[in-house]
Amino acid sequence: MASHTFSQKKFIPTPPEKGSFPLDHENICKKYMLKYMSCLRKNSDKNSECRLEAKDYLNCRMENELMAKEEWSKLGFALKNESSN
Repeated sequence: MASHTFSQKKFIPTPPEKGSFPLDHENICKKYMLKYMSCLRKNSDKNSECRLEAKDYLNCRMENELMAKEEWSKLGFALKNESSN
């Protein structure tokens, strides 16, 4: 009954390119996350309408060592009309 499983290749998981990041167990960035989620809800999940909220949330995560600090351009925030943090 299980003989067909022997011919299948073994699944080898690979980590994400940027690696994992710690969860915000202490809710340090919760207010920024809630602002972003609220913005998505108001804008029918169009994330392009919520770029500033997303940037604030990512900035909070980087400042509190919940993710590695990264250049804004590598995170998709290289537009001239947005202020850099």
